[in-house]
Amino acid sequence: MEDSARAPQGWADASAPARPAASSPANQTIGSSVDVRSVTKYYGHFRAADDISLSVSPGEFITLLGPSGSGKTTLLNLVAGFQKIDAGEILVDGKPIHHVPTHKRGFGMVFQGYALFPNMTVTQNVAFPLRMAGVDRQTAERRVAETLEIMRMSDHAHKAPSQMSGGQQQRVAIARAIVMRPKVVLMDEPLSALDRRLRESIQIEIRDLHQTLGSTILFVTHDQGEALTMSDRIAVLNAGHIVQVGTPVEIYRHPVDRFVASFVGESNLIEAEVMQKRGDMMTLRNRAGYTFSARSRNAIDVGKATVLVRPERITISNEAGKNSIPVTVTSALFLGEILRIEAEMEGGEKLLIRCSDSAHRGLPAIGGTLHASWGADDCWMLS
Repeated sequence: MEDSARAPQGWADASAPARPAASSPANQTIGSSVDVRSVTKYYGHFRAADDISLSVSPGEFITLLGPSGSGKTTLLNLVAGFQKIDAGEILVDGKPIHHVPTHKRGFGMVFQGYALFPNMTVTQNVAFPLRMAGVDRQTAERRVAETLEIMRMSDHAHKAPSQMSGGQQQRVAIARAIVMRPKVVLMDEPLSALDRRLRESIQIEIRDLHQTLGSTILFVTHDQGEALTMSDRIAVLNAGHIVQVGTPVEIYRHPVDRFVASFVGESNLIEAEVMQKRGDMMTLRNRAGYTFSARSRNAIDVGKATVLVRPERITISNEAGKNSIPVTVTSALFLGEILRIEAEMEGGEKLLIRCSDSAHRGLPAIGGTLHASWGADDCWMLS
């Protein structure tokens, strides 16, 4: 079994010299391109994936983000081969794979449930894919040791899953997924069962691992913060459609519509009237009569418009300013590094404000008055 030619089609050569993590250049890419072209999937009469197209570059970390029922896990399962597509095609490095069985696609897979073998040690769990591929023992032992070192699990090599925490078990599941050095790794909400602090720690580890290995990663989550933290690009899904694809900055600062603006991060959606337009600069007035400026990349006509203002972009003061609007405080919470304030403008429109905590600023009194303002570069007009 010295020869690794018995490995499933598309799997990396496990007998090839492993690339040590410490010497791996961050920009080295082994990943494959993945192209989803007009893919549709039905469950009865329900269209779970509706004519979806998405191109993923080699070595890219792309997150499928959306609420429950949006189609993100369905799309991942179609790429993995767990489900068959009803229309369209899926290509890896330009070659169709939608008729290739799951075990021959050569993908590494990490799931929400760790799916570890309870009667095997950490080493045995991680070595399992190598054993199934017919890799010789010496090569497999070397590869497992290197992978456990990458995942900082060497000290736990002889433990059973039941002897480890959830975070440690998830590290083992990731190690098992990457031990073959796959060109594509699929992750289906792998961190959702972990507590917040541990989840944030492993987010960083996965991101660092991606830069070390250079595999293409498709990551599914409903957690907006997770997507913004980890991704090269994000594909936002809703009702079986991809609504927007872009970098985290583009998705957060320039959402294409109300759904993306509301789903990704906290937002204020202010209904206003365009009073004047000059190039990309608009002058607007909201229901309370507050006049402010905003920029727009879209073709906006004079008339009604919806403006996105992120809570952290709003400035507050105890004193009225030239371009401020008075608001009445309805809620004020101290969250450590920030204050979260809910307020109401004249006419009843709500306003959410997030500002950094400082030594001279206390929590505003409920029912008290603050003066809020924002600039043209602090808001975004939705089409």
